[in-house]
Amino acid sequence: MMKWIRFNGVFFLVFWFANSYGQSAQVKITTYYPKDSSRFETETDFSYHNAIGYERTRYGKTTMIIQAESAMGNFYFVFKKKIKSTDYQEAHTQEVYGTLRDGTFGVVRQDEVPGYTLTDHDLYAFILIEDHGGLVEKARFQDFGNAVYWPQFDYKNCLIEAVDGFPVFYLSYLGDSDGLDAKPYKQLVYYFSKEDRRCIKAKATAYYPSGNEEDVYHVVYDQTWQAMPAAYQARSKAMLVALEPDL
Repeated sequence: MMKWIRFNGVFFLVFWFANSYGQSAQVKITTYYPKDSSRFETETDFSYHNAIGYERTRYGKTTMIIQAESAMGNFYFVFKKKIKSTDYQEAHTQEVYGTLRDGTFGVVRQDEVPGYTLTDHDLYAFILIEDHGGLVEKARFQDFGNAVYWPQFDYKNCLIEAVDGFPVFYLSYLGDSDGLDAKPYKQLVYYFSKEDRRCIKAKATAYYPSGNEEDVYHVVYDQTWQAMPAAYQARSKAMLVALEPDL
């Protein structure tokens, strides 16, 4: 509905533009986990695990989807994990040898060793947008694990936030390994240029000490991160500060 207001003899159409801006600034964000897969498929036109082009057999199980409905379009932030092999060890006791009280060598104690499960897996994430009943890929993330490197999504810090009606995508993950190198915690920020709607990727990497005396916690920001809007930088830094170790 339009409304005209007269000021100093001049009529202005103000309600329409204010309402139009309010609608464009709204972004509806919904998160779906595997337990919500049936609801996702009911509320959208897509399969949770096997969207065309992103099938489970190729990219693994879908672990989370974040949907953002905005004036720019309907986005899906899809996270997948493909397990290639699993190494499982049951809890057990382990004999520890040493010198006994009588001077002989033998078992001095038995230690409990907890069980564990290690997976050799790959991580994928996609930013997709609906287009004419299908999905168009705007960005792709992938990191391949192996027997001594286990990348893991930090799901609580993988999210979409809206700034002035534009969705901003934050992807956070830890590159864990069995070595003594500093462990990298990486945060990728995907956002769209307001000028040409181009998808831009920025990166911040926090390095956590891993036992070496010379290791010092520090964060490295790439040039794209340093050039992105201040509001996105502030949110990124706030997330990283919350994860800083007690030094």
